[in-house]
Amino acid sequence: MAASDPEVVDLRSDTVTRPPPAMRRAMAEAVVGDDTLGDDPTVKELEAEVAALLGKERALFFPSGVMANQTALAVQGRWGSEVVVEGGAHIFHFEEGAAAALKGLQLRPVQTDDGVLRPAHLDAVVRPSSPYLPRTSLVCVENTHLASGGRVVSPDDLDALGRACAARGLPVHMDGARLWHAAAASGRDVADFTRSVDTVMVCLSKGLGAPVGSMLAGPADVMDEAWRVRRRFGGGLRQAGVLAAAGLYALREHRTGLA
Repeated sequence: MAASDPEVVDLRSDTVTRPPPAMRRAMAEAVVGDDTLGDDPTVKELEAEVAALLGKERALFFPSGVMANQTALAVQGRWGSEVVVEGGAHIFHFEEGAAAALKGLQLRPVQTDDGVLRPAHLDAVVRPSSPYLPRTSLVCVENTHLASGGRVVSPDDLDALGRACAARGLPVHMDGARLWHAAAASGRDVADFTRSVDTVMVCLSKGLGAPVGSMLAGPADVMDEAWRVRRRFGGGLRQAGVLAAAGLYALREHRTGLA
């Protein structure tokens, strides 16, 4: 039987869900404008709601999580520098070498026992100041951590890493593709996980059931630059409210069902 057969339960991924009738109605009835010109009201509503949920100043709608992650790296990483990532990270294994291809960034993986980056790991991999060594410019974490079986990285671990990175002057980006799941599994508010990172990406399609879309959130000035990079990467959208409406429906109707 085909995966599209209604009798088949497709367990390949939480990305194979299909929009329910109410979500399709929300998409069909969405008020739209030209988002590249900044006047799509549904996109603006989604971005404001996600920014508030994540405790950040501003959020941007993206076609995909990879584009959002790579935009965060492009904005915060320095050309020719290293970005520290956990050894099983999606950014390292499953994003087509985009950090190097698009921004001239070298990823430096750190193998851990449980998928969690901790301050002690920084001691081993952050480069000392030297004209002969590449500079470290950014640290990336992943929550939930896919390669370790969907492990939740706790707010306490994130806070400790955030303090260690701040002491070194290093920004932190979180690949939070399934951050909604981390919050549901732990019973914690999603903003507890984001308070110690500078930028965070979250997916609307994984688990929440939207057909497409991810969000990148962070400080307003960083998001201003991210807007330009998103467009440079081909992510300038027009009547994107049709898609944003699905994301709003997913957040409001599906998020509470994750637990």
